[in-house]
Amino acid sequence: MRTQPLPWESLPAPIYLARDTIRRKGWVKAGGWFLVVALLAGGLATRWKIALVFGVLYALALVMEKSAAVTSRGLEVFYQMQITTNYELWAWSDLYALTHEPDPKNGKQTVVYFTKGDRTRHFIFAKDEAEDILRLAKTQNPEIRIYDGRETRNKMQNPKREK
Repeated sequence: MRTQPLPWESLPAPIYLARDTIRRKGWVKAGGWFLVVALLAGGLATRWKIALVFGVLYALALVMEKSAAVTSRGLEVFYQMQITTNYELWAWSDLYALTHEPDPKNGKQTVVYFTKGDRTRHFIFAKDEAEDILRLAKTQNPEIRIYDGRETRNKMQNPKREK
């Protein structure tokens, strides 16, 4: 479906592309399309025509493509729908922290959480790419905090009690 070039295609290396940016289980996809059909049919068969609008918007969301990459500029996310596109850049200087942990579904991949202010987004990268991303983050923004998600979770689940 991609009709426009990605914003980071002309940048020099390194460019780390996120894997599986939209993870949906099969039943979620089927349920989504069922809901689209139900909304469209409901909009046609009843006096509530607003259901047609919601059905079309939901269908567009289901066919949307989301691409994400980590580049020398920071975290870049590009959404492409049939009717519009949206580009979002989280510059390295704006990022507060990166948290990483192994992907529970695939041990060869790593989930990296990017924190900017009060917002956090996560993306999945190959294990070696994630290590390179953490090094790139430190070189681009020496003040960025890097956390190991497993260690943090273990500390929260098993706090040491002092007497």
